[in-house]
Amino acid sequence: MKTGTRTTLTTLILIASILACNLPGSGEQVPPPSDMQTAAALTVEALLAPSVTVTVRQETTTPLSGTSTPTVGPTGTITPTYSVPMLKVLEQTNCRTGPGQDYEVLYTYLAWKELEIVGNYPQENYWLVKSDQSPTGTCWLWGGYVEVSGSYWVVSSVTPPPTATIPPPQAPVAKWEYFCSYATDKIDVSLKWTDVATNETGYRIIRNGQVVAELPAGSTSYVETITLVAGEKTIYEIEAFNSTGAKRSSPISFEC
Repeated sequence: MKTGTRTTLTTLILIASILACNLPGSGEQVPPPSDMQTAAALTVEALLAPSVTVTVRQETTTPLSGTSTPTVGPTGTITPTYSVPMLKVLEQTNCRTGPGQDYEVLYTYLAWKELEIVGNYPQENYWLVKSDQSPTGTCWLWGGYVEVSGSYWVVSSVTPPPTATIPPPQAPVAKWEYFCSYATDKIDVSLKWTDVATNETGYRIIRNGQVVAELPAGSTSYVETITLVAGEKTIYEIEAFNSTGAKRSSPISFEC
């Protein structure tokens, strides 16, 4: 280290001496600088200039092998909330062996009864529910008089059972009253009967072999006024009917 410094210092002194000989005022003509002088001057300039150290940093890229897979955060399964599908009866409704009025009535539920739904038949708007009153443990309720709640959309559609052949309804037991008006040839007729049938679709009032009125299931009375001349006779019958057949009461005969 010291040897290098001495060499540099000696070189500087030599160059300075050469330049001093050529300074103005010596009285001698200064010739143009030779190549050696030029080189010496450049050497002095380089030695006097501040040194700059440039560091080159080489980055090495390691090639990746295979296909890179992006990092994925933790995953999980979202489980939807499930609640038991339920049905609330809003009006008194028959629960049947199948989805329709052609099926037998198993039980009649009153308003506000709640039952669990296990299936449906959307074509006829019927729900299959669990029923303690049914021999099979289930029965069908019409959706017109009920309110559904819970996850009712997950219940499966059920193929309805075959329609059972139901027997004709029992014939009604009739009672009657009538009042004759001789001044006007009018007769007031009042018919009453006991609804002993459980599977009727409705009732028909038949006068002298012709149907004069059709009443809904559960009806128990009918009143009308007709013209009846003195000495004439009229005959009434009350008929209970369903899809299988019909049965009539005993004939009721009136005469003024």
